[in-house]
Amino acid sequence: MNIKNIFKKKNNNTTNLPEEKAEIKKVGIKGTFLVIAQTFKIYFQISPLLSSLLVVSSILINIRYLFFIIVSSKILDEIMFLIQNNSTDLTNIIKYLIYLLLYFIFGYSLLGAVKIHSSRSLRQISRSYLDRIIYKKIKTLRIEQLEDPEIVNLIKRSTEWAYDTFYLLQEALNLLAQIVKSIIYSVIILKFLPIIIPIQIIFTIIKYFPDKHYIKKEFDWSVDNTEDRRKANKSIDFLQNPATLQEISIIGSYSFLDSKIQKFYNKFNKGILKISYGRNLTSFFLDTGDSIIDTLSFLYIIWNTIQGYISIGDFNFQKSSIDQLQSSLGSIIESLSFTNEITIKVLDLFQLLNLEPSENNGNIKLPRLDHPPSVEFKNVWFKYPKSDKYVIKDFSLKINQGEKVAFVGKNGAGKSTLIKLIAKTYHPTKGKILIDGIDIEKLNIDDYYKNLGILFQEYNFYDNLTAKENIYLGKSVKEMDEEKIIEAAKNADAHEFISNFTNGYDQILSEKYTGGIRPSTGQKQKIAIARFFYRNAPLAIFDEPTSAIDAISEYKIFNKIYGFFENKTVIIISHRFSTVRNADKIIAIDEGKIAENGTHEELLSLNGLYAKSFNLQANGYNNNSSMLETTE
Repeated sequence: MNIKNIFKKKNNNTTNLPEEKAEIKKVGIKGTFLVIAQTFKIYFQISPLLSSLLVVSSILINIRYLFFIIVSSKILDEIMFLIQNNSTDLTNIIKYLIYLLLYFIFGYSLLGAVKIHSSRSLRQISRSYLDRIIYKKIKTLRIEQLEDPEIVNLIKRSTEWAYDTFYLLQEALNLLAQIVKSIIYSVIILKFLPIIIPIQIIFTIIKYFPDKHYIKKEFDWSVDNTEDRRKANKSIDFLQNPATLQEISIIGSYSFLDSKIQKFYNKFNKGILKISYGRNLTSFFLDTGDSIIDTLSFLYIIWNTIQGYISIGDFNFQKSSIDQLQSSLGSIIESLSFTNEITIKVLDLFQLLNLEPSENNGNIKLPRLDHPPSVEFKNVWFKYPKSDKYVIKDFSLKINQGEKVAFVGKNGAGKSTLIKLIAKTYHPTKGKILIDGIDIEKLNIDDYYKNLGILFQEYNFYDNLTAKENIYLGKSVKEMDEEKIIEAAKNADAHEFISNFTNGYDQILSEKYTGGIRPSTGQKQKIAIARFFYRNAPLAIFDEPTSAIDAISEYKIFNKIYGFFENKTVIIISHRFSTVRNADKIIAIDEGKIAENGTHEELLSLNGLYAKSFNLQANGYNNNSSMLETTE
């Protein structure tokens, strides 16, 4: 068995995580140690020096007490010798006290300082590293995987429990140190009370299994409630977010959301407390048995001391050795239980890190194109994962190089789905999509994305960045060109209001940060459009890019789009017919098929779907204008 076998995932469109999780739980102790090995590997990659210091100091700290009991036992015997011989020669005692002083200086102060420094430093720097490996992994997954509820739950647990890898590291080191410590004291005890060793070991094993049972019950309870906990936490986010709290207060939904949160956590906490009660009650009875064994061994050593078989120093040494063995065996059980508990959680992280994309990336390299590419759909069918309904049906269309094409149609017709297929967000169920005659599935995705620019309706807005940085993200792989950033902002009708910001293009775009401001929804969208202009990709796609922008600004922006992207292949989705009427070709889509195809004038002359929709929108606009004039 190796680590990859434990975390191996099938390369399917859907992932049966519950079955795989059950399979993982069967790996047992060997699998646990393989997970620990993987954890050690991660932390030694983070910092070999700090990790090494933590390993060495953790082991030495756990066995340092042996030196103390040896020296203190010698001091006791020396005191008894001086008393019996009525002597005041403190030479040997002073020598032993010097040993103890060195022990406290190096064994406690220095060694403790090394462990604290290495532990705190490693824990601190590991956080950003763990965050990074998670978001880098998520980037490699396909969208159908990221929409799978089981994988969403897996990601949620992984992000919650990623930092527990450090506690797993610490506990594994403690376990290793306690094992070394147990071996050392067992060798010592073999010389004066060998029978206590198997008794302690057997009793320790007995204590392990109930603890393991309750840990598994607690973990299963947490896993079974992952999705409900996500829902509750989402409601908490709504109640804590000032942006969403306003609507909640106005419509009076606060109590409803609060009651749902309380209902979940009352149920969840009740289950956790029930498990905790059973675990603590079992521990009480087992600890009582442990105390009886300890008392009997103590009685044996007292008897030997009274009989004169051993000295006071030997009494101290033997009693301390038994105490240390009992303590180390108990710590082994605690460490095994805690390690097992954390390992089960950390398994989710490694399960995520070893999750393979549902589709392999293509291997055909595509250079940065110096010409607008053609896009062709050839008999494309598509249905979403876990759905039997085809959204796109036998769709065929050729978009020529440099052509400006608009997709129109009612909601749910399949327009945005076509864009997602072009973006390789999803893959055709049947048929092909060709870019310059090359099957899109065979293209290297990173090379392909260098030639693609998409502005989605649900665009990203980075309010923790400045206006300039928001635009620069359009092509952040190259050095920032401030002149082109300003040009992009002008094309997006954003330059004027950005210039009026207190800090201009260096303005932070959220009031949540010092010196920041809150731009309007329309301003945010214009900045996102400016980012798109700055990207200047040879294949440009606009998916409802101006939904929050006034008609005048929209008119200006689309005039810029048709001019700026003259030597580009452009695809536009919009419900506003005024923005698509100048396209070279307009595709009216209905129920995943091409209903009509032509220029604005050609489609109006057909008096079909496009013409009816256009006239309805035009009449609505005229009626609104008349109402406005009447009101004025």
